[in-house]
Amino acid sequence: MNKTDNIVRRLADNIANGSPAAGERLPSIRAAAADLGVSKNTIVEAYDRLVAQGLITARQGAGFTVASHTHTIREDDAPRHLVEAVDSISLLRAQLDQNYAVRIGDGRPPALWMAGIPMRNLPELQSDSGNDTSGYGSHMGYHPLRTLISARHKSDGIALEPEQIVTTFGANHGLDLIVRRYLKPGDTVLVDDPGYYPLFAKLRFSQVTFIGVPRGTNGPDLDQLRSLAAEHRPKLFFTQSLAQNPTGTSMDLVTAHGVLKLAEIMDFMVVDDDPFIDLPDPKGVRLAALDGFDRVIFVGTFSKTLSASFRTGYIAAHRSITEELAELKMITTVNSSRFSEMIVTEMIQSQRYARHLKKLARRLQNAAEKLQGDLAALNLRCKVPPGQGYYAWLDLPKGISDTDLAKKAAAEGIFIAPSSFFVVQPSGTPAAMRLNVTRTGDPRFMRFLRRELGQ
Repeated sequence: MNKTDNIVRRLADNIANGSPAAGERLPSIRAAAADLGVSKNTIVEAYDRLVAQGLITARQGAGFTVASHTHTIREDDAPRHLVEAVDSISLLRAQLDQNYAVRIGDGRPPALWMAGIPMRNLPELQSDSGNDTSGYGSHMGYHPLRTLISARHKSDGIALEPEQIVTTFGANHGLDLIVRRYLKPGDTVLVDDPGYYPLFAKLRFSQVTFIGVPRGTNGPDLDQLRSLAAEHRPKLFFTQSLAQNPTGTSMDLVTAHGVLKLAEIMDFMVVDDDPFIDLPDPKGVRLAALDGFDRVIFVGTFSKTLSASFRTGYIAAHRSITEELAELKMITTVNSSRFSEMIVTEMIQSQRYARHLKKLARRLQNAAEKLQGDLAALNLRCKVPPGQGYYAWLDLPKGISDTDLAKKAAAEGIFIAPSSFFVVQPSGTPAAMRLNVTRTGDPRFMRFLRRELGQ
């Protein structure tokens, strides 16, 4: 982080805390430069960034003042369900801010892992199609991409036609469409526990009650799923059959069959969110492989295995469901990104995506083996051996607070993800943390763990 970054962050934090207050004038460029011991150009750039963020305003002859509208959402000026939803994604905000030197709790791999994926220029892609690419395109999404997705699933023995696929702005957009279309305030759903915290935020925002189903080493606890489904009669069960976020666990055949059997008996649909479906040789059993999209709605994405900036994903389900969701997509966003979908299509067709996935899988396996060795040296181990997806779940020794550990790590520029963000009811649950396997090779993290755990 350079001088300008530090100044911007410091001033933004001060403004958020009310000092300087709204309407208060900031020091002049000359005065600020002298006070902070930097050049005037550094202050000019810092102030310009704050203006762009809407935190301060600039007027000719009046200098810079704190914008009057800047404030944080509080319970006295926002609905409670919105406040709770915003609070629950503070971990996501930390990931997006990129203010940590070591990012063990991040959701993405390091930039280096995504390097070497050259992209063709958009003008070339436009000329390839032979028709107008400047329009919105089909409300279902770019047909060549949906055809390739269909072929990918068929290669796994899962019957899926392009008409059963609707593209989205990534998996989160897909989940949002499902929540909006099929749930209303007061409805009840079941979720993995621990589970995907951005989903929890969406459900809180939509005022939907969600009940946690304990996640074991082979997937959800079937006895608990049966009991909770009988008691609460959920409309949906949100889960992940492979490489679950945050535990890295996958369903075995018995568990996958049991989930689908209970869905039929208790009459609920299962939403299977799988961001790592394209990684080679996944372990576990996909729900769609047993169900044929009778009671399964599958959510996939390219944002985890390619650049998150593409925001390209999809929903695969029974045709009646994808048609309904495509209509909702038109209402809310008109369409997803056709250009992003064209780029992903070209990557798949040229085999560059396949080559990238093989390289990504090798790196992931090497990182997983190193992590296991490093943790073994500290007498620690993950819930399941890491390496299927990006994530691993590390239970902490008794007496260790995951939130206190996260605060201590943050003070040293290390970002970790405590278990309290991922569990439905944080109080009383064993302390743990989600590890991003792709980032655990940094020796600063292991030195921190060794010192704090007394190893």
